[in-house]
Amino acid sequence: MTPAGFLETISSLSLQSAVLIGMIGVLTFRNKKTPSAHRMWAVCHMLLLVQFLLAFGVPHPRLFSPTLIEYGGYFEAVQNVESGLGQFLMVIWLVGVAVSLVLLVLGTTQTVRILRRSIPIEQTSLTDQPCLHTGGKPILLLSSDETHTPFCWQIHQPVIVMPRSILMLSTDELAMIIRHETEHLRAGHPLHLFLQRLVEAVFWFHPLVWWSSRQAVCSREFYCDNQAVHSSSEALVYLKSLLHFAEQQKKSWNSLSAGFVFRNSPSLIQQRVSRLTNRDWSGAPAMKTDRWRISVVLMTALLSLLLWIPLNVSASNRSFWSPWPSWSTHVLHSIGIPARDYEIDGHRLRSHEHY
Repeated sequence: MTPAGFLETISSLSLQSAVLIGMIGVLTFRNKKTPSAHRMWAVCHMLLLVQFLLAFGVPHPRLFSPTLIEYGGYFEAVQNVESGLGQFLMVIWLVGVAVSLVLLVLGTTQTVRILRRSIPIEQTSLTDQPCLHTGGKPILLLSSDETHTPFCWQIHQPVIVMPRSILMLSTDELAMIIRHETEHLRAGHPLHLFLQRLVEAVFWFHPLVWWSSRQAVCSREFYCDNQAVHSSSEALVYLKSLLHFAEQQKKSWNSLSAGFVFRNSPSLIQQRVSRLTNRDWSGAPAMKTDRWRISVVLMTALLSLLLWIPLNVSASNRSFWSPWPSWSTHVLHSIGIPARDYEIDGHRLRSHEHY
């Protein structure tokens, strides 16, 4: 991919992702506390990764084409500026992605190290909790001195790790915490978090992506609170555990980028406490279907692929489709499928070949 092509691709991808996040933000604005919001944001992060792969892996449609080629010398000057700016942005973006991925690997390594050093909890009052399963797989309950917040983890074996310091809490409070973490595992939130981390690494420069991450975190915590707490008496016990972690947070800060922690920020704890104290316990939480919202999101993601900012002045207006990126062209050629990785009339756009 040429520097000018990268400039056009990353700009267009930013616009596409903004449109998708904006649509999901609108759809979840009034419903971010309902069960569907956490799934909506998970779908959002999955579609952002798909948009990224399509932008850098396949040709894109050209609804509009630049016409600067009509201006002779001016065209060459713009082409040089685009090339320099695109090359500069490509280097900055690659450095940002590399740093983000290194931090993700380090966070994962730290979490795995804590898991290996954790020891099984033998308190039968906790290990005999009826909720300790994810629909077939039993959950392993561990304790550790290296974390100040409970977190869950799942690759092959679902695991909940409890800080050793909180094991002196009452059995009821510990049971509520375990129920909350179990709901994270049942909803597949560790996978949702992994997708979110990948999106943050690729779109590290995009402020709306970080906003979507915060919305996803809130929606997941709200969902698990709804699923774990069923009555006002349970809410009181749950609030005690939340206040305990709020107090612990003043003393120390320990956040895992890969494990699914019990809480994430003081403001989030305040929101959760406010929701629990204001919740109507006269009936079960409303279960609204989100199928139509998912359909709207998928349609938005599909239509957003047409949004392509025509920044590359070297692009030919004789073809509706852009050339294939070089790497995917090589893959197609290796399996015997012909593909065009050059601009139609590209030789006419390079002045040094006219003479």
